[in-house]
Amino acid sequence: METSKALTKRKKPPVKHSPDYLLIAMIVLIVGFGVVMVYSASHYHGMTNFGDAFHFAKKQLIFGIVGIGAMMFVTYFFNYRMLANIKLASILYVVSMILVGCAYVFGTEVNGSSRWINLGPIQFQPSEIVKIAVIIMLATYIMKYRKKMDQLSYVIGAFALVGIPALLVAKENLSSAIVIAFVGFLIIFISTPKWWYYIALVIVGTVVVFAVYYIAVNNVQFEGPLGEILAPYRLARIRIWQDPWIDPVGGGYQPIQSLYAIGSGGLFGTGLGQGIQKLGFIPEPHNDIIFAVICEELGLVGAALLLLAYGVLVLRGFSIAAHAQDFFGALVATGISGMIAVQVLINVAVNTNTVPTTGMQLPMVSYGGTALLILLGSLGILVNISRTSAIGKPKE
Repeated sequence: METSKALTKRKKPPVKHSPDYLLIAMIVLIVGFGVVMVYSASHYHGMTNFGDAFHFAKKQLIFGIVGIGAMMFVTYFFNYRMLANIKLASILYVVSMILVGCAYVFGTEVNGSSRWINLGPIQFQPSEIVKIAVIIMLATYIMKYRKKMDQLSYVIGAFALVGIPALLVAKENLSSAIVIAFVGFLIIFISTPKWWYYIALVIVGTVVVFAVYYIAVNNVQFEGPLGEILAPYRLARIRIWQDPWIDPVGGGYQPIQSLYAIGSGGLFGTGLGQGIQKLGFIPEPHNDIIFAVICEELGLVGAALLLLAYGVLVLRGFSIAAHAQDFFGALVATGISGMIAVQVLINVAVNTNTVPTTGMQLPMVSYGGTALLILLGSLGILVNISRTSAIGKPKE
C-alpha cells in the first residue's frame, strides 16, 4: 500500500497498548442508555402503528449489539494506518459522494428530503458515510502534503475536499453538511500554521450567517442551486425559530412541544416512561427530539449526566489524538471526536430551540440502525488508535 512517508519511515513497529477502556465504557453506556430511551420514547408510537411496543427498541438493540461487535473487531483486528493510503481514501471519498447522488435520484423521500437509499431491508443515509470518508480523505491529503500546508494553494485544496461534499450533501441534509464543514475546519486548523487563514474564514462565515438570516427574515427567494440550498422551507425554519408561535400547528409545532417536554421535566423529571409529550404530541419522539423526552422523564439531572458521558467520550478522543504516535492518527482521532461533539451540540441546541431545526440525531441515542452501525464503526477506528497512543500502558 502507498502510505505517507511519515508512516513508511517508521523503523520499529508501534508499541501496542490495551485499548482505552474508559472510552469503550462510555460508548457502551451511551448505546445501552439509548436503547432504553428509544423504548421509552417509542412504545406508544410502536403500539399504535405496529402493534408492538418494542418495535423500535428491538431494532435499536440488535443494531447496537452488532455495532459494538463491529467496533471491537475494528479495535483488535484492524490497523488504522491502512487508511493512510491516498488511493483507498480517494475511492472511499468518491464512492460516498456517488451514493449521495444516487440518493437524490433513487432515494426514498423522508420528511420532504430524498436522503435515504433502500437496499432491501437495509435503509441508510449516504451522508453518514460521507462524514467519515471526508475525515479519512482529508487526513490522508494533509499527511501527503504536510510540509506544504503553509502554502495557500494546498490549504485551498484541503478546503475543497471539505467544501465539495458539504455542498453536495447540503441540498437535502443541511445538518450533515454543517458537521462535515465543522470537522473539516477543525482538522485543517490543527494542521496549518497560518492563523490569518482562519481569521479570514471566520469573517466570511460570519458574513454568510448574517446574510442567510437577512434572506430568511425578508423572505428573499432564489433560483438554481442556491435556491435549492436556501429553500423556502429552510428559511421558514429560521423565522419559526425566532417565534415558534407564528405557526403553532405547523412548523412551530415541534419546537413548542419540545420546549413543553423540557420545561415539564424540572430538576429530576417525571420518571422513566412517565413522560406525556411522547404520547402523540412530539412527532417521532424516538428520533431527533429524543433529548426532550430525556429531559422530561429524567429531568435536568438526567440530561446533565448524559452530556457528562458525552463529554468524557469526546475528551478521551481528543486525548487520544494528542498522544497519537503519528500525525495521521491524530487527525483522524480529532475528526471523529469533533464529529461526535458537534452532533451532540447541534441536537441539544435544536431541542432547546437555541438554533433552527436541522434534523440532527443525538449520537448513539436517537433511533437509527445503520447510522448507529456506521458511527460505532468509526468509533472503532478511534479506539484502535488508542491502542498505539501514549496514554495507556504497553501490553506485556
